[in-house]
Amino acid sequence: MAEEALTHLRGRFEPDESFTYEQAKHVLRTHDMGHLLADDLLETLLLRGYLYEVDDDLRITE
Repeated sequence: MAEEALTHLRGRFEPDESFTYEQAKHVLRTHDMGHLLADDLLETLLLRGYLYEVDDDLRITE
């Protein structure tokens, strides 16, 4: 599911574009990934290095 979540985020945000946690959660919820699941998926993507955090915003790792 984490890879599916990353695909949805890549479809919405450019690699050099930063976005908030809330924006990321909104994207995931619109693809039928619930609020709690969205939190877990974002954490998983961060821990695996697919996303990184800059000043409380997220970016997709290239």
